Amino acid sequence: MNLFQLPSPVERIELPLFKEKGVEVFVKRDDLIHPDISGNKWRKLKWNIAQAQKRRNQQIITFGGAHSNHIAATAAAGKAFGIKTIGIIRGEEVDLSNPTLWFAAEMGMEIQRVSRSEFRGIDTRDYLESLREVYGNAYVIPQGGANFYGVNGCMEIMSELEESYHRVFVASGTGTTFAGMALGNRQNASLYSIPVLKNGGFIEEDVSRYVSEFLVDEETEADVKAKLTYLLDFHFGGYAKVSTELIDFIRNIHGLTGLKLDPVYTGKAFFALCETAKSLDGIEGEKWLFIHTGGLQGIPAMEERIGEPLFADC
Repeated sequence: MNLFQLPSPVERIELPLFKEKGVEVFVKRDDLIHPDISGNKWRKLKWNIAQAQKRRNQQIITFGGAHSNHIAATAAAGKAFGIKTIGIIRGEEVDLSNPTLWFAAEMGMEIQRVSRSEFRGIDTRDYLESLREVYGNAYVIPQGGANFYGVNGCMEIMSELEESYHRVFVASGTGTTFAGMALGNRQNASLYSIPVLKNGGFIEEDVSRYVSEFLVDEETEADVKAKLTYLLDFHFGGYAKVSTELIDFIRNIHGLTGLKLDPVYTGKAFFALCETAKSLDGIEGEKWLFIHTGGLQGIPAMEERIGEPLFADC
């Protein structure tokens, strides 16, 4: 049975704020693409896995932190497609029994913990060559799936849309998803990236680089970039940092709509969408779209940190 739900469904979300502002807001439920390989994680893995199969690589190596959505998704994809996976994890002290790494190991991933100093060099040519010397015929996927094939997969987010939207919002960790959306933006919607890291301005630089690499026409490149906005003030202190305000917001959205958001990515991005709606005038009649990029597998670790369930039905 094919467990992939593509195109992912689009659902309308109704809140008093949206009614007051006269704007319709919809959510593209990429979190429903697959039970374990959901959201933009599958988008970024799809063509990388196809390349690994085409090249007859015997295993896939990738990288991530202790609670990485990308690590969990890659492990599940490896099991689904019959490819051995190896996860290089940041931090020698990381607990292998945490929910993410336990799941990855259950999916058959070989976990290798490395020091934080060593992890900082994972993008260097020498380090990648050293991995191939150890693991042989391996296909390497960068942290977060941030490469050419990852961008290509994320272009499909926009090509799947059957309706036109004035504004589209998405959380950003590496910029790969946003770059793909920018390049696939045939309807010329205004696109909003919400970096979830403190000092997330580097994401604009990375997206600009991807767009420049894909487009050789400077005029088209300028047109694409003119549609992009970066909302840098919704990181809540930095990556994986949360506040009582954010937790209360996520719970309120779930109580009103049934939509589950995570505190690391989608909760911050949807908060930014709502704050943008509050700040803008003259948006009556507009249609907005929020891309739900998944990430719900990380909720148990967050609940352990805050010491209580995030949602009442958990």
